Amino acid sequence: MRISSFVFCLGALTVSAPAFANSVPVGFGTKVMCEGLSGRAGFADEAAILEMGGRVVTLPQTISASGARYENEAEDVLFWIKGEEALLGWNGVEMDCSLTGSEAPWVARGNEPGWRISVSEGQMQAELDYGETVIEGAWPLAQIDEESLTYQTADLDLAVSPQLCHDDMSGQAYPEIVTLIRGDNSFHGCAGETMDLLNGPEWQIEDVAGAGVIDASYITLAFDGDRVAGSTGCNRFTGGFELTGEGLSFKPLAVTRMMCPEALMQQEAHVLETLSKVDRFDIDETGALVLFGQGEPLITARR
Repeated sequence: MRISSFVFCLGALTVSAPAFANSVPVGFGTKVMCEGLSGRAGFADEAAILEMGGRVVTLPQTISASGARYENEAEDVLFWIKGEEALLGWNGVEMDCSLTGSEAPWVARGNEPGWRISVSEGQMQAELDYGETVIEGAWPLAQIDEESLTYQTADLDLAVSPQLCHDDMSGQAYPEIVTLIRGDNSFHGCAGETMDLLNGPEWQIEDVAGAGVIDASYITLAFDGDRVAGSTGCNRFTGGFELTGEGLSFKPLAVTRMMCPEALMQQEAHVLETLSKVDRFDIDETGALVLFGQGEPLITARR
């Protein structure tokens, strides 16, 4: 689905609410892709929350002549949406950005007791108590509580934060932390799609099996759907990968055959061999991608 805008006239000016189809996006599923920077946005009633490069900023909506304009003057951040594009003022730099959203339902889930909430086109289905209780209904517009989006329904409340979350049973990583409140009980869980942590701008590899990389060599990794591509610092490679609740693994990779200096060729062989040993991934506290094999960190990459 694509970002569009509902526009309400206010004299000669307008206030707009960004939306997918006929409903405002849920959680932080709106990807913000800028040159050299990427992140996500969550929308509430007359406000937005941006997470870019690990920094989270709440932005009140302001009146604009067109589009949906959000600004936090104290933080010197501007986010101005026009259709599928946006102007971002961030850390003193203005950038042109593109916006994308997922067509899949937004899903939050947790354990003990198992629960799952799915939201699509403004409608909720909540499966609670290991599926024994099912609640359906309209999904409300979010409010903002500090750096979280909060949703209040007649039967339950949900708070969503743009922070890395790990499933407390499988360890799988997700892009959002959620807290479900029902009556006097509070349950913690994760939301969003794991692939959102990997997809986007390419990752530049800065360490391979603790040996670093050759200075000025450019080793990269980029995920797109079920495909991966990148550079070994000499040749390009492409192939598939498998992501499950148990981990991440790469399928055999196709590599171009350009000759390079011997040191780069040896590094290439080391990179490809190391990728073949990967069995899971994580994002560390600095935002770096860490690929593991048999419990040991094998590759560290950063955007």
